[in-house]
Amino acid sequence: MNELYAIMRELLEVEYNQKALLYIMEMIETAYGGERQEESGLAVSGVRYYLAVLHRDLGITINRLDAYIAEWGRKQ
Repeated sequence: MNELYAIMRELLEVEYNQKALLYIMEMIETAYGGERQEESGLAVSGVRYYLAVLHRDLGITINRLDAYIAEWGRKQ
């Protein structure tokens, strides 16, 4: 059961980070609308990196959940 709580906590962290990413992107759109292209390019690169990390973390968490469910199924 502790494993399921850990997995749920990680999924909630991914959700929080996705919302943070959306907030960052909205700020970029507002602040750099057509001005200061170089700065907005740097910000977009940072967002891309952050999104790649979230994607990796989500994949790891889903794999853990799959393994836990498979193990639980074998015990039943």
